[in-house]
Amino acid sequence: MENNNEIVLSKARGVFRNQNIKPVVGDNVKLSINNDGTGYIDEVFERKNQLLRPPIANVDQVIVVMSILSPDINLNLLDRYLLMLEKSKVDIKIIFNKIDLLKNDDLNYIFDIYRNIGYEIFLNSNNETKNIETLKKIFNNKITAVAGPSGVGKSTTLNNVFEDLDLDTGLVSKKTQRGKHTTRTVKMLKINENTYIIDTPGFSSLDLSFIEDRAEIRDNFIEFKKFSANCKFHNCFHINEPSCAVKEAVKVGDISEYRYNNYKLILEEYDNIRRY
Repeated sequence: MENNNEIVLSKARGVFRNQNIKPVVGDNVKLSINNDGTGYIDEVFERKNQLLRPPIANVDQVIVVMSILSPDINLNLLDRYLLMLEKSKVDIKIIFNKIDLLKNDDLNYIFDIYRNIGYEIFLNSNNETKNIETLKKIFNNKITAVAGPSGVGKSTTLNNVFEDLDLDTGLVSKKTQRGKHTTRTVKMLKINENTYIIDTPGFSSLDLSFIEDRAEIRDNFIEFKKFSANCKFHNCFHINEPSCAVKEAVKVGDISEYRYNNYKLILEEYDNIRRY
């Protein structure tokens, strides 16, 4: 725990177990300091938001880092993570990394998919320095969680943007084209008085246990909201229902077919899980 700019090794009191409260990275707490300089957490103050995976709280934004190649971009995984973040009601930005590996403009449509939804998009290559100042500004005066699959360059990007950091970095396996887990724990790093970064472990999959109700999937594909008011049925799930404005928007290109197909896959997986 940080207390008056000092790090205090702290434990949570046992009473939290009875209250089903578990302090997480980012919590604001009331702390008692022992004679030996260690501390006890007496109270966890109300959280303005909380992410489920990894468990962190009180962030101003989450920056999702995805590589274009090595490992190849996985849009289904990105959409699952965006679904979880939308449910947590946090500000979301996306960095598409390793753009120096692009040989042509074939993947520009991916950037446009998420830009058109309304997400703030940044393109980055860690082999260049031209984007460092732009990236530094998006972290300034905020508590930022950085998330993404293993091997996409999260730690390398942070090391490049903030020269005083020395985070472990890893290579992508040539055999599996998956990243190796170099960040294994959630780390909260203080950049300056008002700027903190939470570096989170990479992931290669994300199950749907964070979804409590089927409607959460539909409601957190946020581009659907603009069109769903014109669906014939108030509770339309945009699959088999007639006169569905969302399906029509997909047909004419106002909603990305990639995103819509991922929505159907996620909804089908959730239904199969609930069935069994």
